[in-house]
Amino acid sequence: MQVRFFGGLSVSWGADEGAVPGRGQQALLLRLAVDAGTTVGYRALADDVWPADPPEDPRAALQSLASRLRRALPDGVLTSVPGGYRLDLSRDAVDITRFQDLVVAARRDGDPALARDALALWTGDPWVPHDGFDWLVRDLWQDRGHAERLATQAPTPTPHTTVVPAAIAGLVGRAAELAAIRDRLGTDRLVTVIGPGGAGKTTLAVETVRAAADALIVELAPAAPGEVWAALAGAVGHGIRLNETAATVPLTPRERVLDAVAGRDVVVLLDNCEHVIREAAEVAQALLLGTPGLRILATSREPLGVVGEAFVDLGPLPALDADELFARRVRSARGTPPSPEEHATAERIVQRLDGLPLAIELAAARARTLTLAEIDAGLSDRFALLAHGPRLSPGRHRTLRALIDWSWDTLTDDERVALRASSVFPDGIGSGDSDAIAETFGVDATVFDALVDRSLLVRRDGRFRLLETVREYGLDRLRAEGAEAEFRERAADVLTALATEREGTMRGPGLRAGLAWFDANEENLSSALRTRTTGADRRPGRRLLRALLWAWAVRERVEELRPALAAFADPDAPVDDEPSVVIESMALFSDAFPEPGGTPTYDPAVFAERRATLQEAAQRHPSEISALVGPLLRLAQVVLESAEGGFERAWHVDLTDAEIAAAPPWSRATMHMLRAGAAVNAGDTAVLGVESERALRVFTEVGDPWGTGIASQLWAEWLMLVGRLEEALEVTDRALEVVLGLTSISDLLQQRAQAVGILLRLDRIPEARARSAEMQEIATADGSVRALTQARMAAAQVDLAVGDGAAALRSAERISLEPGFPEQILAWASTLRA
Repeated sequence: MQVRFFGGLSVSWGADEGAVPGRGQQALLLRLAVDAGTTVGYRALADDVWPADPPEDPRAALQSLASRLRRALPDGVLTSVPGGYRLDLSRDAVDITRFQDLVVAARRDGDPALARDALALWTGDPWVPHDGFDWLVRDLWQDRGHAERLATQAPTPTPHTTVVPAAIAGLVGRAAELAAIRDRLGTDRLVTVIGPGGAGKTTLAVETVRAAADALIVELAPAAPGEVWAALAGAVGHGIRLNETAATVPLTPRERVLDAVAGRDVVVLLDNCEHVIREAAEVAQALLLGTPGLRILATSREPLGVVGEAFVDLGPLPALDADELFARRVRSARGTPPSPEEHATAERIVQRLDGLPLAIELAAARARTLTLAEIDAGLSDRFALLAHGPRLSPGRHRTLRALIDWSWDTLTDDERVALRASSVFPDGIGSGDSDAIAETFGVDATVFDALVDRSLLVRRDGRFRLLETVREYGLDRLRAEGAEAEFRERAADVLTALATEREGTMRGPGLRAGLAWFDANEENLSSALRTRTTGADRRPGRRLLRALLWAWAVRERVEELRPALAAFADPDAPVDDEPSVVIESMALFSDAFPEPGGTPTYDPAVFAERRATLQEAAQRHPSEISALVGPLLRLAQVVLESAEGGFERAWHVDLTDAEIAAAPPWSRATMHMLRAGAAVNAGDTAVLGVESERALRVFTEVGDPWGTGIASQLWAEWLMLVGRLEEALEVTDRALEVVLGLTSISDLLQQRAQAVGILLRLDRIPEARARSAEMQEIATADGSVRALTQARMAAAQVDLAVGDGAAALRSAERISLEPGFPEQILAWASTLRA
């Protein structure tokens, strides 16, 4: 298969030529073609397919686009993989990527013939589906400029007088960073390449000065404090002739260096400055002030801090380049690159090593004696696995541990505490939480920024994060010191305090911000909860679980709630605080509603006794949640008693007006909503109307989107029952906007199905059919049985409304009702079939 974008979009395979309809599919094809043969993540795809107006659910929209694009291409070309999609083509099969690769090769080898081959592919201006790909167009035109300059040159090597070490292995990737360094050196006199250990700073710096007419390479790694000028003086004779016309002979290393560079346009490379950073900065400043034509290229794990310093940040290798580096080094080690069957393992190894070139090189070298699967498994103790590097490498590059030890040795005591503390936060640390976390560990919050400067922490999207290798190093340090349990306990303490504070803002307008915080700290909180399961005292764990409850309830994370309640509930413990009241009450409520196939743990008599105890405790420890303990447990007791009488479910909420009036506003609205929900199940239209209207009014006043959405659905149901259909549709659509991003896909589709039903009753068939089709797309993207059931039931309703019984039956027969579906859904599905 060949894909062409120069001069227009063209897709062909064999004698066939295909058409890709629609800008969305075309944009997806182009973005995947740019990285042909490698996985492109969902976020990167969404950013480029919809640069200005992303859809509400980008992943679902991508799945829909990919499904349609797959039908336009040969089988197996577009594949779905964990985390994204891949276009299974070689880069030579796509004209723009072949063009870019030829230009890179031409520039690397100084080969005009390759440049002319690249230009031959340019049969017309590059085609793009929209302006969001202007970055690609700019890159292609820039490459064309390079190719045109090379194509007119004779292939003679440029002579260099500088003595620069020859490269033993070819450079993989880093073309953009190399160009950035050269660009900065053209405009700035001091450029520092900053990045973590093992990122390849030295390699790029040496590659840069290779093109300089005069260069001085100074390796500072062996230098101790006070020896930087001496290191420069020792290097002077290697790269630059001494000034033989000087009136006096320079005596000190400083004088010797300044005399040697005087009047010359020279590039000085100061390599590995981090351990002598202050002295290196002073030397750099003296050189710049004393020699106008001199430029300095420095490599360091932190900035020098000199006025006018420009930076090029060197992070991990991009995934494609990292995979290529690993493949090349594996081939060097064992004679063959990773086989197709090993590709997934190879990609996982590279990802686990954070794309750091040195770590990748060390891991690939082990392929001489280990399989890739064994290397992957060995990364669980990566410092033991990667403990043998090339014999002649510098000591700091010979093992993975030594690589980070080099940085560790330069840290202050507080920075070492902060690095180890960061290692017990797998999600990283939010910048807004850094003050509280720093205080918990006895350091100042500015220490996190200091670690960013030292290339040990990365600040991204408002969070401080460790590379996985550095995180493992921090944990390894803690284990060696016997301090891991203490640090994890401190992390659990501060996360409990932060989560409790956030939870208190989430029953109102702060819900979305609160959920964003809980989502961003999901792994941190799970780790803290696991820490709390190890102690004999369950109260700290109950406090943390209590802080998590509301976020989990809104996100419908029931599968996590049941085991957590089982771990921390203790019916024999005193209920002497609000978290204990809430946790014990939730555990009792959960027992009344077992998982599908289960039976209630308590008999009604035991349940009634425990309910009374908890209800009394809730009154002693009032809160918005504990105010609901009584009504919810009384409801559960009714369910238990009805089961004893032979009824599967009998809903009734025992709530007095006085109890509702005494509750806080949010709790009061929830109680009205419980009454409305019970009225729906009882068929009490009058109560449904009164209570749903009251719930909606109070939730709106409180500003709570979750409650507003559910109360709106109940209110719209009453409006439908009394024939006020236009109002019902308006309320339903407004509720959909309010709850977007809060509820599960299944619940969202339930509300959309309600809108479809209203449109059918209004005889607005085309709109109902369109919304039903949207539901099917969303459900297909989600893939859950419940979502697909909602969509197929809505489709059957539409087909029935237009009298197409055959189509309706096909939709109804595709409904798969798994165990645990509510009985009313089972009945409704059977009604549709009938």
